Amino acid sequence: MKLYKAVATSIRGLPRQHKIALVSTSVLMMAAIMWQPSKQSVTFSTSTPKRVDVELPAKLDLLSEQDSEPLGVSLDQNDPEFQAPKDEIEQQLVEAKAEVEHKHRVASGETLGIIFSQYGLPISDMYRLIDANKSVQHLRVGQTLEWEVDDDGKLTELKIIRSKKETDTFTLSKKGYVYKEIILKGDIKPVMLTGRVDGSFYNSARAAGLTPTQIQTLVKALQWKFNLGREAHKGDRFAVGLDREFIDGKAVSKGEVNAFYYKSGNGKNNFFIVRGDDDQFYDDDAHSLNRSFRRIPTAKRYRISSPFNPNRLHPVTGRRSPHNGTDFAVPIGTSVLAAGDGVVVKSRYHPLAGNYIVVKHGREYMTRYLHLSKREVKVGDKVKMGQRIAKSGNTGRSTGPHLHYELLKNGRPVNAMKVPLPQADPLYGKERSNFMKQVSFYKKKFKDAMAS
Repeated sequence: MKLYKAVATSIRGLPRQHKIALVSTSVLMMAAIMWQPSKQSVTFSTSTPKRVDVELPAKLDLLSEQDSEPLGVSLDQNDPEFQAPKDEIEQQLVEAKAEVEHKHRVASGETLGIIFSQYGLPISDMYRLIDANKSVQHLRVGQTLEWEVDDDGKLTELKIIRSKKETDTFTLSKKGYVYKEIILKGDIKPVMLTGRVDGSFYNSARAAGLTPTQIQTLVKALQWKFNLGREAHKGDRFAVGLDREFIDGKAVSKGEVNAFYYKSGNGKNNFFIVRGDDDQFYDDDAHSLNRSFRRIPTAKRYRISSPFNPNRLHPVTGRRSPHNGTDFAVPIGTSVLAAGDGVVVKSRYHPLAGNYIVVKHGREYMTRYLHLSKREVKVGDKVKMGQRIAKSGNTGRSTGPHLHYELLKNGRPVNAMKVPLPQADPLYGKERSNFMKQVSFYKKKFKDAMAS
């Protein structure tokens, strides 16, 4: 009896993958023994067999994972069931195929590998980039990475903006990534575009000379302040400040949005925003346009039972089985808190996700909360960061009580525990002084442009 208890205790202490391998091997061996024909005679004993009770661990889930997405099963990230509906201007941008802005500013201590893991980009693509040109690994603090991905999450283009005039590009071709260094040879000059709303803001901005991608930049910058699709009215005026490259007096680039001024006809929605040195937008008093996010959607920190891993492999089959969120080992009934200000766009039941909630935060972020025991908000409810929206549970396809939490940026899962989160801090000191000089510069330019 003691021997069996010792064996059971040993099994309980094994890592999960070892348990899976042990049981799989045992099943195969038993099947092989039962299948093999025996050439020896079998002697049956007439004595009463002795009963042996073997004590097994109470929760020995050997053939399943302690998370929300069992091996071989993944939630479809593109399923409309889990997506937020798009409003008019978002739909117009989709139809115009505006480039989705995937961007990261390099911080101290970050490497290419760390950045790839934060955003769930394929590590295999990173090695192919290195094969194309090893300079991709040489990142400096403050440099900006921009990239595009296809529907499967594969990297199709990467840009490393080294300076205002120097950019490294890696573009996917049939033979792999092609490296190209782009050095601007012309002069960078500010350009002012002006317009008046006549119909939709999108069409009016296009008529003024803005590209769909530039319009998308404005829509995201103002996501917490003003809805350019719904709140813009006929007769409202606007001006946009861009930096463009000129060669022999001719513009050779579309430019990046640096400032935006909007003046409504009724005078109630006048605002002015400028891009700071940190690549974020602020109002004319150096206050951030962002809303803060919390890293963890619970009141206190719990053990992570299954981390974010979009490249997770099945330990037996070797097939890719992504885990696009973070699982917290929380007791049933634990309060689940909204990660940021937003609007509830889904609150329902799903066979795999169980009771779940989806919250849309502005136009760039979305969070998902799965396997809940109780939902405390409904579709259309506005929530604040830190507000309780549900209680954790064990509903749907779940092997134990836990909270599965996902953060999506621009529609793609990212590592909520590591990716940089929006901050709403204003600028101070030297940064504020430099910023206010830009404010004065663009205010004068806009005044002249609007008067002409």
